[in-house]
Order: sequence, then C-alpha cells, then structure tokens
Amino acid sequence: MKFHRAVAVYILNTKNEILLLYHKKLNTYLPPGGHVEEGELTHVAAEREAYEEAGVKIEFIDVKNNLGDERATPLPTPFLVQLEDIGDHYHEDFVYLARAKSDRLINNEGHKDIGWFSIDEAYKLELFENVKKQLDYIRKIICV
Repeated sequence: MKFHRAVAVYILNTKNEILLLYHKKLNTYLPPGGHVEEGELTHVAAEREAYEEAGVKIEFIDVKNNLGDERATPLPTPFLVQLEDIGDHYHEDFVYLARAKSDRLINNEGHKDIGWFSIDEAYKLELFENVKKQLDYIRKIICV
C-alpha cells in the first residue's frame, strides 16, 4: 500500500465558525486539504489548499515559542498527525488549525457545498467520526 503526505486545515472565521466543504468522492464534509506536493512544506500545503479550495488566506493558530535560532526556525505545528486509510492508499495527515484573514469564501473547485458552520451545525452534517472528535477538540480550544 502506498503512503502519501497530506494536510487538512480547520479554519475559523470571525464568529468562530468552521469552514467545511462537501467532498464528492468521500460523500462527507471535511475541512480543506489535500496532498502535499513534492518539495513542499506541510504548512505551505495547508495554506495553498485553503486558498485553492475556498479562496481563503489563513493565519495558523499555534503555540508560539522562541526555541529557534538563526539557523533553525520553528514552523507552524499541526494539532494532530494521523494515518488515514483512503482505501487504495494511506494519507499521513498533518492537521492544522487556522484563522481566516477574511470571512469571504470562493468555491474555486466546484464543491457541492462549502460554508461556515458553527460546531453545533457541523455535527448535523455527514461527518466521519474522527472529524467529530477533532471538532470536539477545537471546541475546547476556542471555548465556544
């Protein structure tokens, strides 16, 4: 079985709503994400996917630290790294949390549905169980 690096990014708007889109192939709602390109850093892939899929520029929500120096720069840290069974391959998923720089969405990839959802609204959507658990975790972080 093949392994691919992938990213997902949960994006919050000014109302602490989560950006989710309907994934046609998987028939469920997911945060923006996709494969990491050759030579691409994972956080850069998350920024790219957010913009490609929803027209959103993001700022990562991250624990800031000063553990770097002139030759070692700390990068945005995913809140989760998981191995996901896609069927014909696996994703090594780097899952980030970010805030949108604007609440305006552009459905660049023709998703059946895309939008901002409160966490309570999101629970009513078709979701994988791991996505529900991740939303629970995010709810605790943002204290909504």
